[in-house]
Order: sequence, then structure tokens, then C-alpha cells
Amino acid sequence: MNKRSKFSRSDKSGFSLMELLLAIGIGGIVLVGATMSVNLWARSSVSLGNYVDMSGSCRRTLDIFASDVRMADDVSVSNSGTFTFTAYAASNKRVTVNYVFDDVADKVIRTYDGASTVLLRNVNRFGLSFFDLTRNSTTNLLSVKEVQIEAILRKKVLNLSNTDEIISARFILRNRRVST
Repeated sequence: MNKRSKFSRSDKSGFSLMELLLAIGIGGIVLVGATMSVNLWARSSVSLGNYVDMSGSCRRTLDIFASDVRMADDVSVSNSGTFTFTAYAASNKRVTVNYVFDDVADKVIRTYDGASTVLLRNVNRFGLSFFDLTRNSTTNLLSVKEVQIEAILRKKVLNLSNTDEIISARFILRNRRVST
């Protein structure tokens, strides 16, 4: 038996230290790249979900607001964060409708005939603008004929924030009688 040839074969099998370190380094780089890609994909997916959620809630809010405002006939409070008016309900009954921006809780709340509903969440800024019959800005309750909403919604994903801005068309209070 030749013991020398047996030992020389096993000495040559396996990786050298340099080859092992190089393989670990390349594997680490690939692993870091894959982790960063998955992290970016997850953050983008959550951001997309935030945008879809904010856009949907904005559309619903504008639809509800438009329906309420078009039926309004008497304005009792109008400032940049609160709008209270009476409107005709489906049964031709008059109801009180109130839109208010809660800047502590960052939400817009609608109260319709005593029942409150949160319409918008994560509201960074909210404002209502009021216009008279000649389309000039007004603060006079007796001359309010049009209303416009401006809002900025912001949701956070890790350390990034997603922002959606609403600037609505002007809604006309059709049942409201004003004089020039």
C-alpha cells in the first residue's frame, strides 16, 4: 500500500482559506443586496397602499361633502376649520350638518343629524374657503354661496412620509338664497 498517495489526495481536496473568505465575501454582498431589494419592495408596497387609501378616502369625503353642500339652505358657522349648515334630507326634513377639523387628533369629522363619522384621518392641514355670489372670498355668513376644501393628508412609512393633497372644486349651495 502506498500511504503517500492517499494523504496527498486528501491534502488537495477542499477550499483554501483565501477561496473560503472570497466566497463568504461574495455571498455577503449578494445577501445584503437581496435584503435591500426586499426592504425597498416592502416600503414601496406600503407607500402604494397608503396612497390608495388616502385617495379613496378623499374621493368619498368629497362625494359626501358635495351631496351635503348642494342641499344646504342655511349656513350657521363658517370658518377655516368648521362648517355648520342645515340641509334638506331625502324625506324633505331639515337636518343639521357639521364638518369640523380636529387638529389634535388630525381628522375631519362629519356630524349629520347628530350622528358623527370620521371622514378623513392623518390630516396635516385642512381649510375651507367661502365665496359669495360674485365668486369673491367672504367671511360673511349671509353671503356664502360656494365652498372649497383644501387638505393635506400625510401617512408615514418608517422614516418617509406619503402626502396627498386635496384641492376641490367649488361646491355651490344650490338651495341657499343670497343677494348681491
